[in-house]
Amino acid sequence: MLNVKRWVEPLIHFIIWLAGFIVVAVHVNNIGFLKRGHEGFLFTVILATLLNVGLFYTVALGLIPRYSPHKCRKRLFLYLLLALAGYTLLESVVDFYFMPTYYSSEKEPYFSQFMVALTSNLFILSIALGYGFTRVWLMGEKHQQELKSEKLSAELNYLKAQVNPHFLFNMLNLAFASATKSGDEFTADLIEKIASQLRYMLYDSNIEKVPVSMEIEHINGFISLQKLRMSSEMPVNIIYQTQGDFDSNFIAPLLLIPFIENAFKYGKSFDDPSQIEIRVECINNTLELKVVNPIKMRINHVDKNSSGIGLENVRKRLALIYPGMHNLEINEKQGMFNVYLQIQLN
Repeated sequence: MLNVKRWVEPLIHFIIWLAGFIVVAVHVNNIGFLKRGHEGFLFTVILATLLNVGLFYTVALGLIPRYSPHKCRKRLFLYLLLALAGYTLLESVVDFYFMPTYYSSEKEPYFSQFMVALTSNLFILSIALGYGFTRVWLMGEKHQQELKSEKLSAELNYLKAQVNPHFLFNMLNLAFASATKSGDEFTADLIEKIASQLRYMLYDSNIEKVPVSMEIEHINGFISLQKLRMSSEMPVNIIYQTQGDFDSNFIAPLLLIPFIENAFKYGKSFDDPSQIEIRVECINNTLELKVVNPIKMRINHVDKNSSGIGLENVRKRLALIYPGMHNLEINEKQGMFNVYLQIQLN
């Protein structure tokens, strides 16, 4: 069923172009001064149709989707003029090349046929503009609906998952008070760090965008917890670096932590020392995250239990929130698992 829907639009386009070609070839008596009976008439119709197809899709599927959403109106206007002039000139030159005798005659000057081609291409250009802008608008509406649906689904899942975390959060507060009262500073510190992580996930991140500094604090807390947990295990060398302006830039919450969680889950070894590298930079409104860890355990996916967010969910969130404004690369090289994420924040 999906394959059928995929071919419906191209089939409709093909039928329309074929119908247009037949109408011109059969029912139009002349193109400019070129009469139907002339040997070059059919060639001119075929050439014009092919070039019209090229102009139409260059504008509708190439220029408009690329430049319209980003408000590059001057550049779009320039490229539209270049496309119109280029296709018109190409059509005229090819016509002249294949029918030099006809166009060198006094009856049919070259310039007049150029104007005929220009008029035809202007008509095609106007249709392409209408189709292209309508298509971009419909895709934008679809994107907004997907974003709303994704947000609604996330909110529903969030509400369903809140009962147990709220209970756990209250129990952590109770345990923290008990540990503090009994003088167990290590346990109290551990509980406070866990509660801080849970507080961010439950309350602070329940908005569309948060300062990058809050995400960094969340990562800092997570790494501190990991250091406490790994103190009795095989040592792990953690290289953690941050650089840039984190206070004035904003990001969708909980996008970075799944990659870092999995580095600790799959990158540590119980037999040999390990090294995990984490770098976060935010310079010129561009955020970059680099995570490198050895493959001690097989990594087929980002664990879906990590912050409740799997790799596919992260990819989907990036596509919905930062369309055309992010780059995510994940690969394995020489026994190392590499994650590189770049996001244009503004």
